[in-house]
Amino acid sequence: MTTELVSSEPARLATQPPPRLDRIAAWVLLAGLLVMYAAAIAVGERETDLPHLREAIASGEVTEVRLSEGLDDSSRGYVGVQIAWEQHGISYSTTITQASGERQARQARSGNASTPVAVGDVADFLTTDGQQVRVAGATDPPYGTSTEVLGFTVPGGFFVAQLVITCATLLLIGAREPWRATRWAWAWLVLLTPIGVPAFLVLGGSTGLLRPRKPHRRLTAGWAFLLALLIFTPGS
Repeated sequence: MTTELVSSEPARLATQPPPRLDRIAAWVLLAGLLVMYAAAIAVGERETDLPHLREAIASGEVTEVRLSEGLDDSSRGYVGVQIAWEQHGISYSTTITQASGERQARQARSGNASTPVAVGDVADFLTTDGQQVRVAGATDPPYGTSTEVLGFTVPGGFFVAQLVITCATLLLIGAREPWRATRWAWAWLVLLTPIGVPAFLVLGGSTGLLRPRKPHRRLTAGWAFLLALLIFTPGS
């Protein structure tokens, strides 16, 4: 495996500018991708943790939250409660456990030690450095199906858009010799990494953007596969 290709027909073809139809298709895909990203930020919700929320409350950036259904005053036990809020125009959420008493709180912690536990009123539990929050209503009902775009949980319809854009990008990769990497290298990056599609559309040559200074130096399939596994595998 190597990133350096000797002079060959595929390498020579990889230096050529893209055909007009390929360029139009690539620009349409790039525009569609950017629209999808913007929509995900606008309608999606980013999962975060309780310290993030407490920091925002303490700074005064968050003064109201929305809560999913929790325990009422007469209930006993514990239940998961989703907290949602807006900050800088972005929707965030986190999940805690609400317990009716200390005994129930100990039971909840023994079952899931990583989830914060609030005993009693959730709004009181969220008071940070004297800064209180107001409960502005209930959280939105969960999506029937959902997927993730840029770390935002979005409706399942976004998966269809992602699939169409990914398949169309793979067709572009197969249509001509791309820049900076071989066809199979780009295919692995598109299929295995979250940045493969935008990287190809910007750097792969189909849009004509950012022509490489050394066009014969190209990433090969083996190295692309290893990079995808080592850098972008969850938990790595």
